[in-house]
Amino acid sequence: MRRVVATAVVTTVVTSLLLPSPAVAAPALTRDPVDVIYARDHALHVLNNGATDDELTLRTEKLAGDAWSFFRGTSPLYYRDLGELPASAYASGTAWLTGDAHLENTGADRGSDGTEQYQLTDTDDAWPGSWTWELRREAVSIVLAGRANGRTPSQIATDVDTFVAEYAQWIDKFHGTNDEATYRLTKSNTSNLSEDLIDKSDDDTRADLLAKWTSGGQFKSHPELLPVTASTRASVVSAVAAYRTTATTPLSASRATVKDVRRRIGAGTGSLGRSRWYVLVEGDTTSASDDRILELKQTVDPAPKPLAPGASTLTGGERPAKALRWLVNRSDPLAGWASVGSVPVLVKEKSPYAEDLEIGDLDSSTVWDDTVRDVARLLAAAHSRADQDIAGTGLTYSVDAAIDAAITSVSGLQSETRTFAFSYADQVTTDWQAYVVAKNSGRPLF
Repeated sequence: MRRVVATAVVTTVVTSLLLPSPAVAAPALTRDPVDVIYARDHALHVLNNGATDDELTLRTEKLAGDAWSFFRGTSPLYYRDLGELPASAYASGTAWLTGDAHLENTGADRGSDGTEQYQLTDTDDAWPGSWTWELRREAVSIVLAGRANGRTPSQIATDVDTFVAEYAQWIDKFHGTNDEATYRLTKSNTSNLSEDLIDKSDDDTRADLLAKWTSGGQFKSHPELLPVTASTRASVVSAVAAYRTTATTPLSASRATVKDVRRRIGAGTGSLGRSRWYVLVEGDTTSASDDRILELKQTVDPAPKPLAPGASTLTGGERPAKALRWLVNRSDPLAGWASVGSVPVLVKEKSPYAEDLEIGDLDSSTVWDDTVRDVARLLAAAHSRADQDIAGTGLTYSVDAAIDAAITSVSGLQSETRTFAFSYADQVTTDWQAYVVAKNSGRPLF
């Protein structure tokens, strides 16, 4: 049974910690989506002195591909629009957000204890903000993915309602307990698709990953791996030396010995245009069979930050690395941060066991129902975890209690979220079409 009214203390805390709500404006959004995307991408072009223009060019191709890819790659546009659209009636309190919630930012991986799990996979845009921002973004992704898969409006509406109800239910379960601290989805408590991804993760091996990218203790020649200059290599080596003690499980100096460095291209959608390096480091022994691949990815200001600019003082790679620890139970123990020269980077292991969800895997109503429930549970647990119970989050109250108090009507939240998700999905499609026209006309896009 839902808790409708919280204690006076929680109510006071929630009221005192409200974020400024995005202002209600005229129904039509007052922006050109191509201009908004151009400004962000051009800033990256300038910041990197054109060094990642090949990636920015590839990014334009991906964004023009379809409405789903466009949404995946334009989270700053979404958060910019939230500042102009009416705020949720339930937008109370602040939670740590992943910042770029969508279905394909989930998948299976091996937890730090060696157990395969289904989890959130991307905290590049992590930032404190209203939990409704994230709930709405995930709901929009459900609508767009459902349309891409040929689901009917009625089926999609059911998927969104199921997602919202499941989120509210698990927020209520976490309220008053500390269960969110240890909650995770493993093979024993998840659905068929998530279980299939976990099984694939369990079958993966480090040898397979190393065979794909390396040979004899160095990277192979590969179209997605480019050589780096001697000066860049030296900067990366220095970055790894500085990074190793920032990891949750610090690397010893010997295990952080750099064997080879390459620039990685072609990965992701939203992060295309950022500098990214693969670094082969020594494993537990001098044998090449247990080497590790570290991924160093350039960080920029997170997409939600303009809506809550003073919500955190964390910067650079430290922000997404710490958010990963807070939001994902048993997350990558090698996640940390550094700078390659003047470029701040998030450092993670290129996991041998990662298996990402793809929307093409959602091939029946049963799978859709199970998957949106699993994603809702992941978000509810993540939002509930990163609060007063973890040092450093900057949140001094129970987030699950605050959200639970804010959800005064599950059916009302469902209706509001469903209406927003369908309307904004229509906007995304219109914006994507405008981007395609701009690209085809030769308009500069970065």
